[in-house]
Amino acid sequence: MTLLLLVFAGLMLTGVPIAFAMLGSSLLVIWLEGLPLSIFAQRVSSGVQSFPLLAIPLFILTGNLMNQSGMSERLFAFARALVGHLRGGLAQVNVLGSIFMSGVSGSSLADCAATTRVFVPQMEKAGYSRGFSVALTAASATLAPIIPPSILLIIYGWQANISIGDLFIAGIVPGLFIGSVLLGLCVVMARIKGFKAGDVFRGSVLWATFKRAVWALLLPILIVGGFRAGIFTATEVAAVAAVYALIVGLVIYRTLGGRDILEALISTGKDTASILILVAAASPFAWILALYQAPQLMLGLITGISDNPLVVLLLLNVLLLVVGMFMETLAIIIILVPILLPLLKTFGIDLTHFGIIMVFNLLIGQLTPPLGVLMFVSCSIARLRMGTFLVEIWPFLLALTAALLVISFVPFMSLGLVHAFR
Repeated sequence: MTLLLLVFAGLMLTGVPIAFAMLGSSLLVIWLEGLPLSIFAQRVSSGVQSFPLLAIPLFILTGNLMNQSGMSERLFAFARALVGHLRGGLAQVNVLGSIFMSGVSGSSLADCAATTRVFVPQMEKAGYSRGFSVALTAASATLAPIIPPSILLIIYGWQANISIGDLFIAGIVPGLFIGSVLLGLCVVMARIKGFKAGDVFRGSVLWATFKRAVWALLLPILIVGGFRAGIFTATEVAAVAAVYALIVGLVIYRTLGGRDILEALISTGKDTASILILVAAASPFAWILALYQAPQLMLGLITGISDNPLVVLLLLNVLLLVVGMFMETLAIIIILVPILLPLLKTFGIDLTHFGIIMVFNLLIGQLTPPLGVLMFVSCSIARLRMGTFLVEIWPFLLALTAALLVISFVPFMSLGLVHAFR
């Protein structure tokens, strides 16, 4: 196990992509241990042979179709009509737009790219600094994998062998709470920085933008309602969502053309391939960790520090925050969930509740160096220096960390709706 981790870390430090670092280290250990190399091939192929994983390309396709059809712009226009008149209104529009987009794509990177392109230029024209605008956009993009649908929650549910539908329900209240925290921070920052009020509120504009955006707003209701009514499984509701987005774009909005559909399919293929290569590569890696009793070692390490469930949960939060700064989110979930399961069960920590905690932890890590993908994406699109971003992001990091602690130690926020729907 030590050799596996050392080779893996060494390959990553030399710039090898994380999926190939896992494949290379796993293959080396299997070969040195004299195990049949066919085990490596079997583990890689079995890693992606799971029915729930079919939901991933379908939800990605749904988000791409909605973006190609202009649904995201309709959602942003509705958000601006709703809160754009407030002091610091465009900052609040940014957060509210991310909340709406979260119910569409399920990907923090997709939302970050879309909102950075739309909101940062608008906020700069309105007098907001580029650094603040980019930091806010990146921070609000963390909402996407919390509010359903969520690709990360699908991967977690598959690894933990729990209901993906319950995870989707569990993410609703925490997602709205995180959004409320960011909205509150925008109010405070508006007073500190002296942001002015935005557009004049007009009821007619609000109603008109709502009617234009209503079909996009109905998608999260379709997803959650289909689950709870027992009509669809996670994979089936993903397929229904993709068909829904296609019909709305072609028939209702009439903004989708053949070229748009082709671009959505190509983008979906690329995104899906990158995710599933990582899933496949992590399978033999996680198998070797389990073979050499990494879960038992982790359990012994944590219990050696404390046997108090609250202290254990705090330690896990610190661990995930640190690990999230150095590794890709999907890889962490695939590697760590099997290792942590015995620990979580020993201390009676609900797996659905912990799924929300784990995903949110890792999303905060996407905002920080050295591997902050949300930081890199937003800075790259907005052409902002990373130093400026780091100066502006710290209030948002403090707010998100405070929200994380509340969610961690108030399980009812995650589990209240889950129990109510049962």
